[in-house]
Amino acid sequence: MLFAFNSCQKDDNTSVVDETSLSVQETQADETLADVDLLVDEALDSNFSGLKSATIESSAYLSDCAIITVNKTATPQVITIDFGTACTGKDGKVRSGKIIVTSNSFTTFPSVRDKSFDNYMVDGKKVEGTVVKTISKDQENNIRTAVIQENITITFPDNEGTATRVANMTRQYERGLLATPLDNQIITWGTVEFTRLSGVKLTKTITAATPLVFKVACHHIVSGIVSVSTSKNRSWTLDYGNGDCDNKATLTIGDKSKEIRIR
Repeated sequence: MLFAFNSCQKDDNTSVVDETSLSVQETQADETLADVDLLVDEALDSNFSGLKSATIESSAYLSDCAIITVNKTATPQVITIDFGTACTGKDGKVRSGKIIVTSNSFTTFPSVRDKSFDNYMVDGKKVEGTVVKTISKDQENNIRTAVIQENITITFPDNEGTATRVANMTRQYERGLLATPLDNQIITWGTVEFTRLSGVKLTKTITAATPLVFKVACHHIVSGIVSVSTSKNRSWTLDYGNGDCDNKATLTIGDKSKEIRIR
């Protein structure tokens, strides 16, 4: 059951606005980076035999305007996804710039992948920095697990500011049974520090018991619980629900809850 935040105190109302804004921005950052993972997977699937049967034609994200360049003989191997100045994906998002990935091997496991960005933007959000992933694979169950270190800066559109994101996470990539990638999902847990230029820091903890689940078919997070604290001695939880593609979450502060939209 949801309760409205009806406090008459200005400080309480301001607090709710701040918490909502921080939660929405950090969730958008989460989804943006999960989105990058899926873009890279689709690019790899279409260029390296044996990774998966999918092609660009059956992808959920990449469209023909994305130019993929692969150097398989280099050490390390390199794959670049170039979106040009404006490339609309099959998910409806508009991307520009480049995602660049290097790896000791894209086809064998364990492996290490380094992601970087060259003027990369998605729906007005600019992404800079690096992501390092150490990947292992459970062949029998078709599950890949990655230990991830992120050091990212995201600039939000509409003068909503810039924030840094430093994360240490574990992420599982589960392939569905269907030929289409739309039944795939990403499961994530770990810790994240999200800091605005104003100095306000958000520390987020996701446990393996209630991880964030990003469904490809929905293009956003659909379940999981996040515990949050800030440098202003505030704390709250964010519950993304039971798996529905509704783009909603429940923000709870103390004994009061509010439903919010992520984007």
